[in-house]
Amino acid sequence: MKEDFNRLFPDNRMDNLNEEPLRQAQLIAVRILKIVDHVCRKHGIGYWIDGGTLLGAVRNGKYIPWDDDIDISMTRENYDKFLSIAIDELPDDLFVQNFSTTELAGTTWTQIKDRKSYIKIDNGANDHEGIFIDIFPFDSYSENTFRRFREMMYKTLYIKAFAVNAPLKKPYFQGINMAKNIAKILLKIVFFEFAIFDKHYIYKKNLETREKRIEALKGNPKTNYGYGTDVLNWDFVYKAEHVLPLKTITFEGYEFSAPNDWDGYLTTLYGSSYIQPPPEGQRLNHNYGIKTVLDKQEEEELNRRFQYKK
Repeated sequence: MKEDFNRLFPDNRMDNLNEEPLRQAQLIAVRILKIVDHVCRKHGIGYWIDGGTLLGAVRNGKYIPWDDDIDISMTRENYDKFLSIAIDELPDDLFVQNFSTTELAGTTWTQIKDRKSYIKIDNGANDHEGIFIDIFPFDSYSENTFRRFREMMYKTLYIKAFAVNAPLKKPYFQGINMAKNIAKILLKIVFFEFAIFDKHYIYKKNLETREKRIEALKGNPKTNYGYGTDVLNWDFVYKAEHVLPLKTITFEGYEFSAPNDWDGYLTTLYGSSYIQPPPEGQRLNHNYGIKTVLDKQEEEELNRRFQYKK
């Protein structure tokens, strides 16, 4: 029997309607994180807040003001353990989305999504559009430069293929879009040969070889960690001592798990000046629109296609 999460972590979205939509979305994602944290503690599953979530916690103990999601990571062993119990343990108003749980997963990692809200991230997406947190698996990568290059090959191909095939952002020559579009055009010129690698093809090939690559990485010494071989985006690799043993840090008034050396971790991820906010024109979020309270028809439509695989 599932715990009474409405009692443990009440859904207060109706009390926050005076806030801006972005802040409303942030508070819903914090509730998701609290629930995941509770389940992880209950089952002895280690995780740590990552990316912009960790950056915000270190800078001022809360969200980066323009951020619209939450990132956490787990070692592969903990990630697999979490997924083995997540659907049974999490409340029914949350959806566990990945390629193993649904035919319509939009990512190669896991997202825990709120079934009662809407956030538009990708105009062409077919995946569930509830407000979410990301959960990334971490694998151990080789210390040998040549072996690590081979281990990273799929990720490298995908990143370049995605960059080459990515459409230019509108308006094309205003604000930060101008710099991004110029960079994309240069990538298309320099890496034109990667245009033949369609990102959907790389995604499909990734899934076909995923288990074999994960098993191969398990033989590496636990001296460094990086985003999982199936996470076809980031190729950052961290020293083991940057990650473990885990500590806690305050984020939005609550204590969550964090990397052991978050200075070294964030320096690897963002560079040595990570503590300084970017220029105002570069403070961007992911979404095209947010709605935190849905009527019954909207909620049914949002969830209509999203049932778990049997």
